[in-house]
Amino acid sequence: MSQKEKRRVFVALPKSSPVSEIEMYKLLSEAKIDLSTVTFLDEIDDTLGMGGNDTLIVLLADNEVHDPKVEAAALTAARAGSCNIIGVWAPGQTGKGIHPSALKFATAQIEWNADKLKAEIVSDCTHAFETPDGETAEPSEIEPNECD
Repeated sequence: MSQKEKRRVFVALPKSSPVSEIEMYKLLSEAKIDLSTVTFLDEIDDTLGMGGNDTLIVLLADNEVHDPKVEAAALTAARAGSCNIIGVWAPGQTGKGIHPSALKFATAQIEWNADKLKAEIVSDCTHAFETPDGETAEPSEIEPNECD
């Protein structure tokens, strides 16, 4: 089994998430992610055991700037050396630039798009930073969490 096949996917939804777990499962399924590898983080303790090969997906919403669960999950993933800490904009958002939840640790920030999510998870070097409508987010010169 390859390292990519062993990758687990953790999902952090902010407290007042505009997206349900079912909607997120649909996006993950469309991105061809094995749903048996997916864990939704309900508590900060759920991040224990996260490893460098794992992926963290953080839902980004305009009205949710600082969520302790999301921030703790991102910090845990970064400390574990995760190559994929991906912020995904919820549908209908209008934010510009890099979302505060993605600023410190994210390796990518993408629109709600299954093909782009799949590309970010499969490749450790895509690192797109986008606005909710898929345009390049400014500033685009941030240093993503690098992998060996």
